[in-house]
Amino acid sequence: MQNAFAGVDVGGTRIKIGLASKSGQLISHKILETTSCHDTESFLNAIASELRSAADAASVTILAAGIGCPGRIDFASGKIAWLKSKLEFLEGAPLAMRLGERLTCPVVCDNDVNAILAGEMRFGAGQGYRDVVAITVGTGIGGAFAIDGNLVRGNNWGAGHFGYISHNPQGNRHICGNRGVVEERASQSGVLKQIRRALEANEISPLTEFLAHGKEPGLHELFQASDAGDPLGKRLAERLISELGTLIANLIYVLDPQLVLVGGGLVNHRPSIVNALRHEATERLAYLPRNTTKIVPMALGDDAGILGGVALAMDAIAQRK
Repeated sequence: MQNAFAGVDVGGTRIKIGLASKSGQLISHKILETTSCHDTESFLNAIASELRSAADAASVTILAAGIGCPGRIDFASGKIAWLKSKLEFLEGAPLAMRLGERLTCPVVCDNDVNAILAGEMRFGAGQGYRDVVAITVGTGIGGAFAIDGNLVRGNNWGAGHFGYISHNPQGNRHICGNRGVVEERASQSGVLKQIRRALEANEISPLTEFLAHGKEPGLHELFQASDAGDPLGKRLAERLISELGTLIANLIYVLDPQLVLVGGGLVNHRPSIVNALRHEATERLAYLPRNTTKIVPMALGDDAGILGGVALAMDAIAQRK
């Protein structure tokens, strides 16, 4: 039988599961709904069952598996240290050990954006770079960074939570404890809150119409409204670009990386936004030589989380040799 590596991308509503070769070629791909997982046991059983079935169907042996999960992940033990989402029952669970017992192979667990960055540096737009920053924009804002080729996880496994950085110290308190965080104005959840406030203020817009009819507009609808000239859409889209561009500039000042990768749902659906973010950030970086830090979209798209888990699994095997 041939060998393969497993990647698991845990989201709030969906779990993406796949097998891939060492070159990053996907062998299988499956999406599970998290609504079918009510506790840690059902969560792990569903993932293990799917991976075993996929391996049998493809006639491969799983050498190792990598899990990317939201929150603060104790990478050394593979335990979920902090998770506030629809999967709160996973907080405190030793996912790596428990899944490893079911699959009888090494398993590692890391923050989801750490996994994505590992995947981009091995298979995607980060190949050949050593100092890299990654930002994902979707329901929230996630981040990760590598220095000299090594992912930086932090003393408390909390490095890279860029969405929790404050641009307004007097702003509303976020669940993370900080006030006025970037995520509140430049993510899908943050934009939705702003649209709700506009609806309460009786502001007329296609975006408030969505909410009035029981639908939640996303970032795709936001930029559609902006492109059509809707005042609310334009205001919120410009604010989002300004917030994210400022965040990128701040990270470049702190870390001086070779490369900034931008991904997530926003970029997958609207790749051209990276040009606007690059312009916004560059205008704030007169201190540094112009354009020495590349700002580009991630390359792995919807498969980024799975291939990130595969990259983590490959790293784990390499370190055991």
